[in-house]
Amino acid sequence: MSKKSVKKKTNKRKNKKVINGKVNKEGVQNVGKVDMQDYNIRVSQVFLLAAPFLCGGFYEWASCLFSVILTGYLLYLLKKSGVMVIKINLTWISILLLVISYGASMVWAVDHGMAIFGFVKFLPLLLFLVVIMQIQKEREALLDTVPLAGGFMTVLSIGLGQIPLWRDYFWVNKRLAGFFQYPNAFALYLITGAVILTGKDVWNRRQIVNIIVLLFGVVLTGSRTSFFVLLAVLTGYIIFHKGSGVRKILLLLIAGMVALSGLYVMLTGNVSNVGRYLTSFANTSTFLGRLLYYKDALPVILRHPLGLGYMGYYYLQGSFQTGVYSVLNIHNELMQVLLDVGWIPAALMVMAVVKSFMAKQTGLTRRMLLFAVSVHCMFDFDLQFIVIGFVLLLAMDTESGGERKITPRIWIPAAGVLIVVNCWLGVVSGFYRCGSYETAADLYPGCTDAWLKMLPGAEDEEEMERLADNILALNQSASLACSAKARLAYAEGDFERMIEYKQKAIALARYELEEYLDYFDMLYVGVQLYEQAGDKESAEFCRQKVLEIPDMMGEVLDETDELAYRIQDKPELELPEEYKEMLLSMEL
Repeated sequence: MSKKSVKKKTNKRKNKKVINGKVNKEGVQNVGKVDMQDYNIRVSQVFLLAAPFLCGGFYEWASCLFSVILTGYLLYLLKKSGVMVIKINLTWISILLLVISYGASMVWAVDHGMAIFGFVKFLPLLLFLVVIMQIQKEREALLDTVPLAGGFMTVLSIGLGQIPLWRDYFWVNKRLAGFFQYPNAFALYLITGAVILTGKDVWNRRQIVNIIVLLFGVVLTGSRTSFFVLLAVLTGYIIFHKGSGVRKILLLLIAGMVALSGLYVMLTGNVSNVGRYLTSFANTSTFLGRLLYYKDALPVILRHPLGLGYMGYYYLQGSFQTGVYSVLNIHNELMQVLLDVGWIPAALMVMAVVKSFMAKQTGLTRRMLLFAVSVHCMFDFDLQFIVIGFVLLLAMDTESGGERKITPRIWIPAAGVLIVVNCWLGVVSGFYRCGSYETAADLYPGCTDAWLKMLPGAEDEEEMERLADNILALNQSASLACSAKARLAYAEGDFERMIEYKQKAIALARYELEEYLDYFDMLYVGVQLYEQAGDKESAEFCRQKVLEIPDMMGEVLDETDELAYRIQDKPELELPEEYKEMLLSMEL
């Protein structure tokens, strides 16, 4: 080769640079910018890979940790670029209003102390949305983390779940729950991973293996709703996917899933999760129970257009339920938003999802994600797992709308406040979840849940009264605190005040037989004490209240929905025989 040709090739190399394995002529200085962009994507991917392993973001402490990380990451991006871009669209408005509403609900919430936890619980959705807006073009790279995390979690959960010490953590009623600790939400997360991989134009062996693992995990969760959602999604891909041979590959995937499930049953003998798909969904206690939740909640939603605040539904349900149940969430995310923060945020969320589904820039994969998550949310509380919310946001329309820019002068002080608040409440939530209730209450006196946990263990009447007063100052709908106040009044011989608090406690827990029996016992003693003291009028007053108890129980039973007798926990409001005998003696 001549020297001339060698020199020519050398000069050609000098004018080029390599970016991600590709040649570019723009000069060496731009390499840093591209590498920095890659670095930013890697940080986001690592965050999305790790987040699902923190219980899917279900607990408040996990949300607080997410917010601190995302706030710090946004500060870093702001430092590098000098400005943050916000797209003012329906997605942004709906998430912003949702978070603000949870914070503002402290004013009217059923529980004024716990309402702030709703703000920090859903704040990561808003912060993550801002992150997406900074790296819009890398959305697909972020979505690719979901199937990777889901597949790894499935394998790890099955393996660790074989260890007796950890079995109950990863398996719930012989159903795979993963790190989410809830089979249904874990199943949805795995489905979103399968949706993302199935939407690829080109498949390789690694992707096929990953999909099989994800589908196998869905089967092991035993989630009937998820199974039907999965079938709908696969059917949609068979109809609308333009990739060549996709139908054959999907059929092979389903066959692989069935084969793995059969092998698992043969090796473990556990057929309970797989067998759930062979039972009728419409006649199950779970399904009928959820219908009962919805029927009971609808009138409450109509009466409270601003919602009940975070945890308000949980505390108030005993006063309006027409069956025996106690649930933290209503198992319907749309109704949960309506119950928590009212009509307007819920309506905007629905409009944002529909608009995103119809948007031109929304491809088939993102539409399938929106469909899967939205349908599943109608039967479960999926968005309480913040990681599911992250996936939903990645599928929604975040590209349209006018731009607004946030400068360091605005964001830095706001970020400082957010970090402090989330560190504080995150620590409170952490102590509470670890069972350190007194420490949690000391750090944040508005933590009603901590006070309630301490109340049954009160060592004396003075401490009991202090705890009950603290609870009722935050939440007038806490049945346990009202019952404690009734017990204190009874100890002081103040039967009029005892009756007031006990009736309120019963009104807030209408299906708790023990409340009626406790009320009966105290009134019965009151009759005897007043008779011994010669106070016939007070004795007669207490006697009449005792005689009213069967009518109180009968009134509740008359209002009981017929569905309440078709679910697992049935109403049992009948006095034991010894109480019936005492009642009969008082009627004579």
